[in-house]
Amino acid sequence: MAFYINKTQIIIEYSFLLVIAFTLLSGSYNILYVILFSSLHETAHLISLLLFKGDVKRIRIAFYGMGLEYKANLSFICELLFLISGVTVNFAISALNIFREINYSLAIINLLPLYPLDGGRALKLILNKLFNLNVSDLVFRIISFAFIAAMIIYIAVTRNIQLLIITIYIIVFSFNNTTD
Repeated sequence: MAFYINKTQIIIEYSFLLVIAFTLLSGSYNILYVILFSSLHETAHLISLLLFKGDVKRIRIAFYGMGLEYKANLSFICELLFLISGVTVNFAISALNIFREINYSLAIINLLPLYPLDGGRALKLILNKLFNLNVSDLVFRIISFAFIAAMIIYIAVTRNIQLLIITIYIIVFSFNNTTD
C-alpha cells in the first residue's frame, strides 16, 4: 500500500502488517517494542535530515523495519550527525532505563560496520571523505558480507540463536534496502 504526504511517498508493505498480526496473535509483545524503538530511531534520522534541509523521497515500512530514501547534499559533519542521530536516540532512551536492553541492542546493531547500517555508512563516509579512499558501494558491500560471514562462523561455534536471528535480519535488510 502506498500513498503520499507532500512529495514523500510512504510505502507500507504487507509483510509489516503480517508481523504486527503475528505479534498480536502470539502475545510476544517484545517485537512491537522493537518496532516502536526502531521507528523512533528512524524518526531521529528523519528529523535530522529535515533540519539539514534534505529531501525525503520515500519512507518504506516492511518486516525488516523502516527505511528512508532521501536526496541531500550534506556536509561531512551534517551527514555524520544524520547517520548517528538514530543510535543517539536509542542510547538516550536506554540511559533513561526505558526498555534498556532493546534500545541498547538496536544502537549496537546499527553501529556494526555493515552496509547499509548506520555504522557501515558512517565508516564509508569517514573512509571516503576523511581519508579520500573513495570506497565504492560494491567494495563496501563485499566488506560487509565478509563481516557477516565471520558472524556466521562465530554463530556456528557458539550456537547463539539470537545472534543468528539478528544476522538473518541484517542480511535481509541489506538485500532489501535501497537507501544510499
